Amino acid sequence: MNNNYAITSTSYTKENANQYIVFELKNNLYAINIQSVIEVINIPQIEIPQTMPTGIIGVFNYNGEIIKVVDLCPLLGFEPNHFTINNQLIIICEQGIYYAIHAEKIINIIQADYTKIQCLPYNTELSILKEIYKANENTINIINIAQIENILEINVEKVNNINYLSLFPNDEKSKQILQLRAEQNKKIQELFAFPVSSNSVNQYILFELDGQNYYLDLKYIKEFISLKRINITKLPYTQDFIKGIINLKGDFLVVLDLKKFLNNDREGAKEGTKLIIVESKNFNLALMVDDIKLIRNLKDIEYSDTNISNSSPYITSEFMEGNELYSILNFEKIINDERIYINIK
Repeated sequence: MNNNYAITSTSYTKENANQYIVFELKNNLYAINIQSVIEVINIPQIEIPQTMPTGIIGVFNYNGEIIKVVDLCPLLGFEPNHFTINNQLIIICEQGIYYAIHAEKIINIIQADYTKIQCLPYNTELSILKEIYKANENTINIINIAQIENILEINVEKVNNINYLSLFPNDEKSKQILQLRAEQNKKIQELFAFPVSSNSVNQYILFELDGQNYYLDLKYIKEFISLKRINITKLPYTQDFIKGIINLKGDFLVVLDLKKFLNNDREGAKEGTKLIIVESKNFNLALMVDDIKLIRNLKDIEYSDTNISNSSPYITSEFMEGNELYSILNFEKIINDERIYINIK
């Protein structure tokens, strides 16, 4: 499984507080309550100091902050397996503390039936397992996230005796993939790890459609998502630029193929296609774009106005910078177009 999964903890409510992400470790199944999960990413290159406490693989840069990478195996009494490039990290936030948990493979996200959750017959002060869940013929061990940080604090004086460097793949191709993921992760964080607020005056996101450049005011943007992470449900009898709907953190959003909407006959998702989640007072929308390039403050750049006949009504203005043409989208025109409103209830 090579996809990343964006899971924002604040979007989960009381009604779905029994959702769990299930992963595999040493041929056993474990689960973490999804309310503690921020994101799941493919394992990147991890910095491994010479000495680390028991249960810590190393550290890596996440969202500009150096966070710990936790190996549950020694905390559960197991010897860890060798890592592969298909392993993943579950990013956790517990009481304001961020860290990552290593998982060999993400299996599923489940809605647990409380009647099938059982307390363990034994429970110690330092146990990170608190309950088990019976799902069909599988037994899933539920991790006590709150206890992990306590155990790590207790183990801070215990030096890790596992040589994690020897567990990572050492062939050149794998090392290049891990390094590339670390670099891409850092690049994405530098571009997109920002608070969207009213202070974002004159800031715009620059994205691409079929090689053409478009700007959209940052104040409308909620988040960015890779299309690989999302399943789109197609709807019959809708405009051809309506790709369908998605369920994002409990909310249904219309997916708009911006190329078709702007009267560009080309369509279809390219590799790396992104969804820009935009919001207005009463309506959220997912804009499908080819690529997100950067964030700019248009007040600080020098450009020349360009008057182009028959410009789209969805373009506020156009300008040239160097030899490139840039168009600024009129978000209010787009969001108020009655053609994009469909009944998704």
